[in-house]
Amino acid sequence: MSLSVLLSACGTAHPSAGSRSRAKATTSSTTSAISTTLDPTSIAVLSAYRAASGAFEQALATANPADPALATTMVDPQLQSVKANLLADQRQGIVGRGSVTLHPKVVALSGSTATVIDCAYSTTELVYKATGKPVPPVTPPENDGIRATLDLTGGSWKLAKQTVTEGSCAPGS
Repeated sequence: MSLSVLLSACGTAHPSAGSRSRAKATTSSTTSAISTTLDPTSIAVLSAYRAASGAFEQALATANPADPALATTMVDPQLQSVKANLLADQRQGIVGRGSVTLHPKVVALSGSTATVIDCAYSTTELVYKATGKPVPPVTPPENDGIRATLDLTGGSWKLAKQTVTEGSCAPGS
């Protein structure tokens, strides 16, 4: 439920409780340097995208749907989807371990909406909290294509929708 939760919570169906793909939906912690040639708005969008990913990874580590960082970095429908997935994991005693390396690019920016594409490398897996054993099916680390929509809400960019293509990256990412 980790990376997939964040990633897919925003536009893809939630996979079965034991799926690593759920883990790919929300995990992402490693950040890459932001180019100084980007305009200030693009820099703010990319920063918000990374913050949402980090918030999800933090919440996934303990399966905490009430983590305040989620509401700080996301809005509906993404926020509700992520919370629902984390609640399901919490009920089943599942947490996420691993990390995601992000490589985001702003591909569209119009008023209060931005589109980001990413080819994220994920080593995230879901494990049972009580035993530390992986939740099947276990998949090896992989690159996942992400398409995210961020909205300018109350003066801050927040993740509003996200779709993930597991195992392959979008053209141009």
